[in-house]
Amino acid sequence: MCVAIFNNMTHINFIFFDFIKIYTLFVLFNTVFTKGKSMTNKRNEMIQQYMKQKTTDLLLQEHRAFEGIDALNCALDLGLDRANVSREFNKLWKEGILIKIQGKPVYYLDYQVLISNFPDSYIPSVISKNEHLNDYLKDAEKVDQQQWDNENLDSIIGASGSLSDVILNAKSAVTYPPFGLPCLILGNHGVGKTHLAHIMHAYACSIKKTNDVPFEILQCQNFQDQPEEFAKALLGYKKNNLHTVDGFLKKSEHGILLLEQVSLLPVSSQQLICSIIATKEYLGPNQQPIKLQSMLIATGEENNDTWLQDFKQYFPISLQLLDIDQRGIYEKIELILDLFSKEAQHIKLPIRVSKDIIACFASKKFPNNISQMRNEIQIACSKAYLEMEASKGRIIYITYSCLSLEMLSQNEDTKHESAQAISLLSCIETNYIQFDEDGHSSAVEIFEDAPSVFKDHRLNQFVDEFNINVDDLDNLDSYVSENMSVLKNCPEAQLQALKKNINPYVYQVSLAKIKERPKFKPLTQNTQLLYGILLHITNFLKRLEHKDSEEAPIQPQEESITKDIYHDEFMLAKEIYSVFEKPYQFHASTKEIDFLASYLAISSHWANKTKIAILVITHGESIASQMVNYIKNNLAGTYFLDSIDYRNSIQLNDCLELACMKAISLNQGAGVLVACDMEPLTSISEYIIKKTGIPSRTVEGINLPLLIQIIDKSISSVNDLDTLTLELAKKEIKNVNPQTTSNHFVDQIANKIISHTTQFIDVRKAVNILSSCLNNTLEELNIPYSDALAAKYLCHCSNMLERCIQHETWNFNKIHTYYNSNTHLMHVVEHHLKFAQDVFGTSIPITEVAYVAQIFEPYL
Repeated sequence: MCVAIFNNMTHINFIFFDFIKIYTLFVLFNTVFTKGKSMTNKRNEMIQQYMKQKTTDLLLQEHRAFEGIDALNCALDLGLDRANVSREFNKLWKEGILIKIQGKPVYYLDYQVLISNFPDSYIPSVISKNEHLNDYLKDAEKVDQQQWDNENLDSIIGASGSLSDVILNAKSAVTYPPFGLPCLILGNHGVGKTHLAHIMHAYACSIKKTNDVPFEILQCQNFQDQPEEFAKALLGYKKNNLHTVDGFLKKSEHGILLLEQVSLLPVSSQQLICSIIATKEYLGPNQQPIKLQSMLIATGEENNDTWLQDFKQYFPISLQLLDIDQRGIYEKIELILDLFSKEAQHIKLPIRVSKDIIACFASKKFPNNISQMRNEIQIACSKAYLEMEASKGRIIYITYSCLSLEMLSQNEDTKHESAQAISLLSCIETNYIQFDEDGHSSAVEIFEDAPSVFKDHRLNQFVDEFNINVDDLDNLDSYVSENMSVLKNCPEAQLQALKKNINPYVYQVSLAKIKERPKFKPLTQNTQLLYGILLHITNFLKRLEHKDSEEAPIQPQEESITKDIYHDEFMLAKEIYSVFEKPYQFHASTKEIDFLASYLAISSHWANKTKIAILVITHGESIASQMVNYIKNNLAGTYFLDSIDYRNSIQLNDCLELACMKAISLNQGAGVLVACDMEPLTSISEYIIKKTGIPSRTVEGINLPLLIQIIDKSISSVNDLDTLTLELAKKEIKNVNPQTTSNHFVDQIANKIISHTTQFIDVRKAVNILSSCLNNTLEELNIPYSDALAAKYLCHCSNMLERCIQHETWNFNKIHTYYNSNTHLMHVVEHHLKFAQDVFGTSIPITEVAYVAQIFEPYL
């Protein structure tokens, strides 16, 4: 028994010792991990501090003859492992803290130090090995020198708004003889103090009719603890007691000296500046008094320090710049658009940004003002540039996926600013704003002249397009199909105009006859599809009333072409016309009955297509879910419907991910229609497509009546995803006049050629979409339509779409040379093919666009 007890005790001891070993290992591991993490953080801080100091030192070198800091030298200076330093450099670059200068070795510089010293320069995150940082800084200086040619104080954003008093006082300061009044520009970091000083210099150049007015900048932040060095830089000094070095006051004679961030100077240096202004003279390098012959402009941040009260006494003109969030939503949008314009001009590539994204930027608070806004815009453009490079495109598309996490972390608290932005941007008809490579945008011009640009819809002209004589039609089916396409996606204003022009008697009789036949029940739920034929009958009866001899009714002597094909529709059409024959004393021709029969057959076909799913997303605690619950409780039928309530507690990035999950659950194979109320939700469909590959489109301005209409159409499947949302696309793509193309010819091309050369694409759908692309391309290029050109374009592009869908695209030798030689043509062709890309959910690479562009070359 004692032996057994001893054995058990021994076993327990072993377990206890094992436990001690495990615990000891755990403590050791945790200590090492914590210590390692602490060392990593300390190393990161050391490197950041080192890079700030080194970048500052390099900027002080003459002519900025430097490359940057490489990992090896940093490791040697700090006593760190080179591999760890290289890893930290890459991490800081990805976080936007450093910029990278490619080459061997790779150099890095601190981004914030560069921006603070060159606030008006556009410095990319990566500089290629065939470029130099000086190229960007020199370009910025060159623009500043020539700025008076194309920008002045009156054209600065806010000149007629929040900056009106500032501009007036700035002009007074610059024009005051003999050299201008000392001027103090105050404002928080990033409001544009330096930029205003540059524009004041440009104004001085314009007054003197020359661009040789000196403009010097003294960075006071570089002399925070060096009053003696500051005095040397400002006044000049003797070098080695042999020759004198001019100071900034001497260099800026008969011009402007900008003293950046004077608030960071020691008190003695500030008093030196005040003394020079008070006496209007200073002691030069030879200790001889020199008259002050420069205009002094100082910048600083307003705070409670006593320096400001004393300083203001010596600056007669004080200009206060407000934070951009205090300047009003209109000016904020102008600033956003201006930054996108400058970015497009700087990178020399077109940029397309949706109004959703603009509204998202406008509703964001920017504590660091324009500099922070510029950084966010550059982050978005850089991400979009990578996507463009991957797809081999030539236009940068800014979408939600391009925004930083901070931008996407906005919630409904910003809805007031967002609503204001949406209201202001409504004057732009398209859902996007495009900046050309020169920074120009027609949409921005519309926004700037919004009060005088609003145009009335030409509803009468639209209605007249439906006034057609069937004897003039070569192809009934083609005309009716185009009629359907227009009516299915017709804006409410145009629909109401059509309905007002329909004879009420014609409307009531025709609908009553259609309702008598169960087969045509879907049509009664989508009466807008019938507006075309009801308007046609109305116009037909009007011509009878006017007794136009040239259009007298023809007696039915011809053989019907629809009686055997569409028998039920033919009989219904004949019955409808018979109601009007007696009171109007006519007998409908066979062609009129055939036209009505074709219309009924095709409209019925459109009303029985595959169903689509609907996802409702609105602002508010429960608005979307309440609408969906109402539909489910009160509307019978089979439909696929879900909702997301965009509450205060939901961040935008969470809403985007949830929308993708809902789309995957809802999709029945026909795609998902996102029904939302307003920005920033109207671009969610693009995000769904990109993340899930599910076809998705957007209908905005959703409310309960509109949702009921959409569900009704969904129940009867009146629209597929593309045609249901064509109304939105028509804001970007103009309506195609049925008379501008030969429908019969295109029909023949589709049936006899394209259908035999393609394998899986929907030929009719492809031809319809590509016809719109073609007509809009021809209009912009000022090329008249021809059947030969249409045949080339439609045949080639239909097969091209199949190749793109299968990822079997063609290469194009010397694509860059061709693009540079045909930039405008390539831009126009690519822009209008975007419609086809969106509809078929594919990407058309730049090499394929080049082949399409060659089709138009002989006609230019």
